[in-house]
Amino acid sequence: MIGAEAQYRTLVRVLPVWYRAERGDEMVGTLLDLHGERARAALWSELWALLALGVRTRLAGRAAPARTVALGDLTRVGVLLGLLWGVLRSAGYAGDRFWLVLAHPGGDLSPFMHSALRSDLIRHLVLLAAALVPLALLVDGWRRAARIAAVAILAAGALWGLTRYSLSLGPDLVVNYAPQWLPLVLLLLAFHADAPLPPARPWWWAIGGSLVAAVTAGYLFADDLSGLAGLSPLVWLCALSGAGYLLLRRRIDQRAAAWTLALAVCLALVVAQTLVLKRGIITFDLLTIAQVSLAGLVVAALTVTGIRDYRRTVVNR
Repeated sequence: MIGAEAQYRTLVRVLPVWYRAERGDEMVGTLLDLHGERARAALWSELWALLALGVRTRLAGRAAPARTVALGDLTRVGVLLGLLWGVLRSAGYAGDRFWLVLAHPGGDLSPFMHSALRSDLIRHLVLLAAALVPLALLVDGWRRAARIAAVAILAAGALWGLTRYSLSLGPDLVVNYAPQWLPLVLLLLAFHADAPLPPARPWWWAIGGSLVAAVTAGYLFADDLSGLAGLSPLVWLCALSGAGYLLLRRRIDQRAAAWTLALAVCLALVVAQTLVLKRGIITFDLLTIAQVSLAGLVVAALTVTGIRDYRRTVVNR
């Protein structure tokens, strides 16, 4: 039993220190009792519950130290913004392809080009659904359904990726698809049963506004991506949204710090992803330099503001 106790004390380390100090010995005792009774099914059930508890206590939504709650809030806001970026990006590409198909009904493009446009349109509509469905379920309060949808999308995406790209996995593939799948993985971890759900009204407005803005940008910039877009019209939208948030943000509290830092991280990833995907395709002219510089300044301002808010409301509280 001494060896088993050492193993269970190691397993209990999935829980944070503050929780182990309160209930660590009790949990080890429960596991040892089940081990001695050779109740294998109950023991495995307890170990699974221990793992789930480890996630809930490390990404807590309430009843935990302020730093733990802040980490959970940061992850949850990152999930929501990551899914919203997936909606914005996929709707933008789908809108662009849709307007191109309408503008070239036949004759002026080769059958190969028409087929490629339609294939791209379908692919981006599928990716749009993969971000929009779990986000809409979360915002509407269907936490369990959102988690089931995330699992189904991840499984389907993994199967599709293995069958299509099994021999060509590379950095470009990771850069292209990781921002789509990572928020779904974090959704499963961060939106557990104890986590607060996002407020419905502002998120429905954000989703609706993103869809309208993306399709409008697709219409305005279809067939003319080098005109005023720079890297992408969506990068302009993200950078201006970050600047607008800094100007209009309300009274600072603990959760506002998570918002500010998550926005900085997501905007930086958007710019980095777009830079990688556009290299060799778009000229790095003065407009693009201005766009990247503006986005970089917004990211820096958000980071500094978020760290300051975090220190004020969490560390020094």
